Amino acid sequence: MTSVSTTAKAIRFCFLATAGYAVYSGTSYAKDKDETIERIEVTGSKIKRIGELAPTPVTVITGDGLIDAGVTNVADLLHKMPNTLVGLSPETTNNTVFSSGLNNTDLRGLGSNRTLILVNGRRFVAGSPGSGAVDLNNIPTAMVERIEITTGGASAVYGSDAIAGVVNIVTKTSFDGLALDASTTRPTQAGGEEEYASLTFGSDIGKANFVTNLSWSRQGQIAYMDRDFLRKAPIVVRNPNASGPNDPQAIMWGHGQQVLATYTKTGAFTTRAGEKYTFSDDGKIRPMKLGQPLPKLTNGRIDYLGGEGYNFAENAFIKTPLDRINFFTFMNYDINDDHKFTMEASYAKSEAYGESSPAFLSIPLHVDNAFLSPEAANLVRASERRPGDGARVGYLASDFGNRKYSQERTTARIALGLEGALSDTWSYDFYASVGHVQADTEWYGEMFKQRFQDAVDVIRDRSGALVCRSEHARANGCKPLNVFGRGLYDKAAYDWVSTDAIRRSSIAQYTTGASVNGDLFELPAGFIAAAFSLEYRKETADTLPDPAMREGLLFNNRSQPLSGEFDVTEASAELSVPLLKDVMLVQDLTLETAFRYMDYSTSGSDNAWKVGFNWALNDDLRIRANRSKSVRAPNIAELFNPASQTFRGISDYCAASYRNRINPTYLSNVLANCAAQGIPTTFEPSQEWYGSTRPGFIVGNPELKNEVANDFTLGFIYTPSYLENFSLTVDYWKFDMENVINNFSGGEVVKYCYQSSSTNNQFCPLLRRDPTTHEIVNYFEKPFNSASSVTSGVDFEVNYRLETGFGDWGFRLFSTYLEERSFNPTGFADDNVKSAGEQARPRWRHRLTTDYTYNDFSAVLTANHRSSTVLDNEWSPNQNNYNDVPSYTTFDLTSRYNITDALQVRAGILNMFDRTPPRQPGVYNQGAYYDMLGQRFTVGVNYKF
Repeated sequence: MTSVSTTAKAIRFCFLATAGYAVYSGTSYAKDKDETIERIEVTGSKIKRIGELAPTPVTVITGDGLIDAGVTNVADLLHKMPNTLVGLSPETTNNTVFSSGLNNTDLRGLGSNRTLILVNGRRFVAGSPGSGAVDLNNIPTAMVERIEITTGGASAVYGSDAIAGVVNIVTKTSFDGLALDASTTRPTQAGGEEEYASLTFGSDIGKANFVTNLSWSRQGQIAYMDRDFLRKAPIVVRNPNASGPNDPQAIMWGHGQQVLATYTKTGAFTTRAGEKYTFSDDGKIRPMKLGQPLPKLTNGRIDYLGGEGYNFAENAFIKTPLDRINFFTFMNYDINDDHKFTMEASYAKSEAYGESSPAFLSIPLHVDNAFLSPEAANLVRASERRPGDGARVGYLASDFGNRKYSQERTTARIALGLEGALSDTWSYDFYASVGHVQADTEWYGEMFKQRFQDAVDVIRDRSGALVCRSEHARANGCKPLNVFGRGLYDKAAYDWVSTDAIRRSSIAQYTTGASVNGDLFELPAGFIAAAFSLEYRKETADTLPDPAMREGLLFNNRSQPLSGEFDVTEASAELSVPLLKDVMLVQDLTLETAFRYMDYSTSGSDNAWKVGFNWALNDDLRIRANRSKSVRAPNIAELFNPASQTFRGISDYCAASYRNRINPTYLSNVLANCAAQGIPTTFEPSQEWYGSTRPGFIVGNPELKNEVANDFTLGFIYTPSYLENFSLTVDYWKFDMENVINNFSGGEVVKYCYQSSSTNNQFCPLLRRDPTTHEIVNYFEKPFNSASSVTSGVDFEVNYRLETGFGDWGFRLFSTYLEERSFNPTGFADDNVKSAGEQARPRWRHRLTTDYTYNDFSAVLTANHRSSTVLDNEWSPNQNNYNDVPSYTTFDLTSRYNITDALQVRAGILNMFDRTPPRQPGVYNQGAYYDMLGQRFTVGVNYKF
C-alpha cells in the first residue's frame, strides 16, 4: 500500500480542479511532504494558492494547443471553443466600417462587452472607441504560455465586464535563446491565404531575465465570388401561389445570383408601362437585359435571377483582410530574494479594410438633360408621372470602384509591477499600466452627394457648350459628369465630385492597483487565506469624423464626434476559509467568498459578491458550487454616443394597410396612440416613403445604470484512482440578468411606441413625424436598461492519456449543452424570446482532440461539432419550409516532427473534408457559425538557436 502525503493529495486535486489541465499537460504533481510548495495565483481568484486549485470552473489551453490547432491568432481558437461564440471577427466585420478586422470573443453568448479579457491577470485596453471589448489581434500567439477561461463569479474578483467570465491570457515570462517560426496556409479555393512569421528571443542576465517577441501575420480577403458555394446562393422569394394562411409564404426559387434591376452600372429607369431601359457602354439607350423574373417581394419589388443590375454576389465579401505586426516583451528583475520588479510592454499595429458595393444612387434625370439622345429623351418623358418630373435613374457607380474603408489601429501598452514577500505568509503586488489605441478609418472613392447630383444634371448654354444646370454649382467649379455609359466621364468632373474621408479616434486606459495576500489565522481545518486589493481605473474615448461626414455631405452616413470618459475606484476582499478536514465523507471543505465595492463616475456605486464551496469527498471526487452577483457598468459608447446616422427599412404601425399585421392584443393600444398623435385612421404613407430606407440616428443614453447578473455554478471533478490519467469535469451554470442594456432599432422604436398603453413612454419621444404628411421622417435608436435574460447550461470536459509501447495517446473532449436562453428586450411577457437551439445558439457544441506522440513525431486530430438547430423557434409552416438546419462537423489534422533538437517542421490540413455551410437560406453565408474558408493546407517551420 502506497502512502500519499496530505500535501501530495492536495496538489493532485489542485491541478485536476482546473478542468483537466494537469492531465493534458502531463505535469508530475506529487512532491515530498517537507518540500516547499510555491503559492501561485490562478484565474478566478486573487488568493495565491498551493498548486492550481481553482475555486470556479476553469478551462486551460496551452500555447502548444494553439500550434496544434493550426492557428496564428488567439481568437481563431477561442471562436471554436464550445463555451464561446464569435463576438467580432474578420468573417463578420466586412461591412461594419469602424470594426473591420476586430477579433472579440463572447463567452456564453452574453456579449463581448460582458467578457473580460486579462493579460497576466491584468486588464487590457479595449479595441474600439467606446467599447469595453478587447481586440485579440493585439496578443501574439508565440508569447502565449496558456489561456485560462473561467465563467461565473468573476466580477467580485475582477470588477465590471466579467459577467460572463474571464479569459486570462498568461504569457511567457522567460526564454533562453532565439527561435524563428514561419508558416503559411493555403485554401484549395482562391482567397483567404494566410502568412505568418515570428522571432522570439530572451535570456537570463544576472538578476534579470526577459523574453521578447516580434511577429507578423497576414490573412487574405475572401469575396463571395471566390467560393463556389457562395456564387450560387439559395434564393427564397415570396410564394406566388400562397392562397391561404396555411400555405408557405416563402419558397425556394433556386440557386444563383440574385440581381436587383433598379440599378445598373450605366443608369436604369422604368417607363410608366413598366419597361426597363438602361444605357449601353457608349451611352446609347437600350432595353435592359433582364434575367428570370422572381415573384414580387413583400415590398412589391421584383428581383431577377441573372441579368443586368446590382448583383448581390458580385459586390459582396465574406472575410475582411487583416495584416498584423506585434511586439511584446516581458522582463523580471530580482531586487533581492524577496522583491522583484516586472515590466510588460507591447505594441501592435493592425490594418484591415472592408469592401462593399459601389455607391448606388437615385438620380433625377430631366428630359432636357444634354447627355440624352432624342430617343432617350422620349423614353424619359414616357417615364414621367407628372409633366416635368423626368425619371428617377438608378445608378451603380462601378466606374468609380467599390466602396472601401481601411482601418489602421495601433495599440501601445506598458505595465509596471512590484511584487514580493512581506513575511513568511504574506505577499504583496503593486502595478500600474497605461494603454493607448489610435484607430483611424479612411474611406476611398467617396462622393459628395449634392455635387454628384449637380454634375450629372447638364444642359447646353447659349454657345452650345455643356454646363451644369445649377448656376450656384457652376460658380463652385461644377463640371459636367457623364455617367450614362462606361468611361465617358471627364476626369476633372470626377475629381470635383469625389473625395476621401477619414475618422480619427483614440482610446486610453489608465489603471493602478495594489493587493496583499496571506494567511489570517489558523482554524482546526487549516489557515484562512485572504486577499485584499485596491484599484483605480480611468478610460477615455474620442472620435473625430471628417468635416464632410459631420455635415452629411458624403454618400456615407452622417457622423458626429464622440468624447467620453469615466473612472472607477474599487476595493475588494476575498477569503478562503477551511471548514472541515479529514472527517467522514469530507477530506476537506472550504468556503470561498469575495466582495467588491465599486464607485463609477458615471453610474454611481455598486457591489459584487460571491459565495462558494469546494468539497473534496476523497482523492477521487471533488464538488464545487458558487453563487454570485456580477455587474457591468455601461461603456462609453452606450453612454455618450453622438448622433450617428443610420438607414433602415421600417414599418408604420399607424398605416391603415398595416393593421392586419399587428398583434391583436395590442391593436387597441396602437389605434389609441395613433389617434392621440392626431394621425387619421385612413392614413397611408406615400409610395416614395415605402420605396426607400428611412434615415435615423444612433445616440447614447447618459442615464444608463449598471447591469446585474445573478450567477450560479454547481459541478464536480472526478479523478478515479483506478483509472490513471483520467478526469471528468461536469459543471452546471446559470446566468440570470436584469437591467440589461438593450439597443432598439428604428423599427422597434415604432413598435413599442404604439404598442404601449399610452404615448407616455420612453419610445415615442424618439420618433419624428412630418406635421403635414404624418410620415415618419426621423427616429433615434437609443439604449435603455429595459431587458432581462436567462442563460443556463452544462459544461463537460473529459481528459484521458494512454501510454503504450508504440506511442502515447491523449483524448480531450469539451462539450457544452445549452439548456435555456431567453431574452426579453422590454419586460413585457409577450416579448420574451427563447432562442436555445436556434442557429446562433445550438443545444450542443463539442470539440474533441485526439493527440498521438511517438518519439519526435506528434499529430493531433480535432473534431468540431455543432448540433442541428432551427432558424426560428417560433416558426410555423406558413412562414417557410427551410427552418431546420442540419448539424455541422469539421475535422482538422495537424502534425509536428522534430528533425533535430533545434529544427521542427509542421504540416496539416484544416477542414480536411471541405465541409461547407448548409445550403439553405439564412445559413449558407454565416461566417460566425460555419467555416467559410473551406479545405486548406498549412505548413510551418520552427528553428531554435
